[in-house]
Amino acid sequence: MSIKRFGKSAARKMLHQGGALRGVRQWNRRGYRILMYHDFADAPGMQEALARQCDHIRRHYNVVTLTDIAAYLREGASLPDNALAVTVDDGGRDFLLTAHPIFKTHGIPVIVYLVSGFLDKKLWLWWDQVHLVVEGTPRTSFQFSLAPGLPPTPFIIETMEQRRQACETIKEAMKKLREAERIEILSGLPRLLDVELPHEPPPHMAPLAWSEVRHLAQNGVEIGAHTVTHPILSRIMDPAELLQEIGESKKRIEEELHQPVRHFCYPYGRLAHFNEDTVKAVEKCGFHTSVTAEPGLNFDGAHPFQLKRLAVEPGTPELYFQEQLAGLHSP
Repeated sequence: MSIKRFGKSAARKMLHQGGALRGVRQWNRRGYRILMYHDFADAPGMQEALARQCDHIRRHYNVVTLTDIAAYLREGASLPDNALAVTVDDGGRDFLLTAHPIFKTHGIPVIVYLVSGFLDKKLWLWWDQVHLVVEGTPRTSFQFSLAPGLPPTPFIIETMEQRRQACETIKEAMKKLREAERIEILSGLPRLLDVELPHEPPPHMAPLAWSEVRHLAQNGVEIGAHTVTHPILSRIMDPAELLQEIGESKKRIEEELHQPVRHFCYPYGRLAHFNEDTVKAVEKCGFHTSVTAEPGLNFDGAHPFQLKRLAVEPGTPELYFQEQLAGLHSP
C-alpha cells in the first residue's frame, strides 16, 4: 500500500486524523517489522524525538526480540499481531549513552549488532572518517577521485550542508569499491584536506567498550554479530576469508560475553551486498537469523537469513515514521 495513491496533503490528513492509518496497521497485522537504527548523536531534541517514537511503538505494536522471531521461523512459535523488533547496527557508544536509557524506560528490548574489530580498536568505521575529515577541513573546495582511474570530482564545501552532501557523495561511491581500493583512495583524503586524523575515533564516534557490552547484555540487550571489519561480503571471493569475517566476529563476541551469539547482520545489507555464498556461510557459522537493509515488513515464509528491515533514526519525520511502521511505504 503506498501513499502515492493519494494526494500527499490529503492523504496525510486522512491517515492521521481520519484513522486510516489504523486500517493500514490492521491490513498488515500479520507482518512483523524490524526497525534499523544506526546513530544516536547527542543533538538537541534527539532523546525527546526517540521517546516519542517509543511512545508510538508501545501504543500500537507488540514488541518482540530477534530470538522470538527466530523461534517463530525455526520452531513454529507464535508471534503477536503487529509484532515489532528494534535493531541497532555497528556498536557505537552513543547507543549506551543516549538511546539505551530511553528504550529501557519504555520497556523496549533492543539487539545491537557489533563490528568486532571496531570494538577491539583495530579500525575506525570508515564513513566516520569521511565525515570527520570533510566537515573539519579548513578548505572550502577540493577535487577527489571517487574510483580508480576516474578523473577527480570537484566539490564546493563552503557551507555545512555542502560538506554533508559531499560526505554522502563520497560514501556512496566508496561503497561500490573493493575493500583494498577504498582503503587506498581514502588514505589520501586527510592529507588532501589538511586534516590530521587522531589515532582513535573522537568520543562521539567511539565504539562501545567490551565491559559496556557485557553490562548491556546483563540488562536485557541482545547482542549480534556484524562481521570483523564491515566489508561488502558479496565482494569476498575466498571462502576462508568470508568465514573469517562472519565466524570470527561471532567467536570474538562470544569470548567476551560467555554466551552464544545467534543473530547476524549483513554490512550495508542491500541485495548487492550479500549473495548465496554469504547466506550459506552465515548458516554454517551457526546463526539463527540474519537481517538485511532491504526495506519492508516480513510475512509468513520469510527467509530467516534475509529478513527485511525499516530504516529509521530519531530524526525521521514523525508522521513518516508512523506510516513506515504501519507498512504504508513498504515495496
